[in-house]
Amino acid sequence: MDAVSSPLPTAERSLAPDLARGLALLGIALANAPVHLSGLALGPGGRPVEAGPADRAVDAVIGLFVDNRAFPMFTALFAFGLAVMARRAWTRGAPWPQTRGVLLRRCSWLAVFGLVHALLLFDGDILLTYGLLGLAVVALWLRASLRALLWWGGASLLVFAAFSALDGTSVAGGDDALFGLSAQTYLGGLGMRAVSVGGLVVMAPLLVLYLLPPAVLGLLAERRGVLTHPGQHLPLLRRVAVVGFAVSVAGALPLVAASLQVVSWPGWADALAGALHGLTGLAGAMAFLAGVAWIVAVRRPSGVLAGALVAVGRRSLTCYLLQSLVMAPLLAPWGLGLGAGTGTAVVSAVAVATYLLTVVVAVALERAGRPGPAEALLRRLTYGPRRERVADTGAAVRPVGQDAGTTGS
Repeated sequence: MDAVSSPLPTAERSLAPDLARGLALLGIALANAPVHLSGLALGPGGRPVEAGPADRAVDAVIGLFVDNRAFPMFTALFAFGLAVMARRAWTRGAPWPQTRGVLLRRCSWLAVFGLVHALLLFDGDILLTYGLLGLAVVALWLRASLRALLWWGGASLLVFAAFSALDGTSVAGGDDALFGLSAQTYLGGLGMRAVSVGGLVVMAPLLVLYLLPPAVLGLLAERRGVLTHPGQHLPLLRRVAVVGFAVSVAGALPLVAASLQVVSWPGWADALAGALHGLTGLAGAMAFLAGVAWIVAVRRPSGVLAGALVAVGRRSLTCYLLQSLVMAPLLAPWGLGLGAGTGTAVVSAVAVATYLLTVVVAVALERAGRPGPAEALLRRLTYGPRRERVADTGAAVRPVGQDAGTTGS
């Protein structure tokens, strides 16, 4: 039996990360929904300048609690999962070169998944960037010292802030053209998406640095064991949840106010509001993670809702791809075009309905004892057909699970 490829039994998976992934995927769907809007003038935060009361209410909720909060949480969980896989292999005696090779192979295939996804459906994809981030994390930072991690995480905050500042800029006429979603035909959109993917590849080094701060937080969380053994860290989890949530909401207010047209600032002030929104979103992401771990430690949720979220979290790659498979044909002009001339309330309702569909699919797979098809394919490509079904009978530790998690927006 291979010490690296053996999957972790469901009974030994840590509950908090799977639960958090399942919850974060709802945030991913809501955060991605507005990019499907077309024919609208957009202001700060990428929100329509002209909007009705329902749209404004949805914009406020998403701006305060979802945008720049869901994707850092998922990025942290992705890096966390890579670290868990490496630690589990080390505990079982696997040599580092073998473990590194498996993780690099896995991240490479994840990038391929993202490339195909971006070309065929949605070039707002993050799997490609996550795959590249994973390659860098495994090669450079997975076994780095605490001092090195903190240095890189701190330095890359400058890149993170710069990208976040773009959220404060206004885009006249809609920003969907940036994602190849405005094409009237599928083939036309395919060409636009190819150009966009080329841009992503060119910007890959900067995008990796952009995602590095939340990734470092995920690596640090794994080293401390705060998600795998939350009961041992209750005071820390409470502080992070309470303080992080307060910082997150306070930091989101300036950009949300601008996006709702409550205030009107010069461009440089909007950019600063965007940077603040992104930076405090890191605190919000960690607050959500800490809150989930806190609940798991205190109550050990086991009801229908918790079970459904965990089922989604264990199949995060499949559920993320399924979101695009449903939402793109419904909202894009080359499909039914429901995103044309509508507002964020409508596209957000479509996002929630799509998420609920993925929950149904994930629960059905959970009850059947089957992984998500995308997870199964990724594992087969990573380990080969002979190892993908190897059962684990001797896990020495109880880490998060076999999958590193995937998406984020």
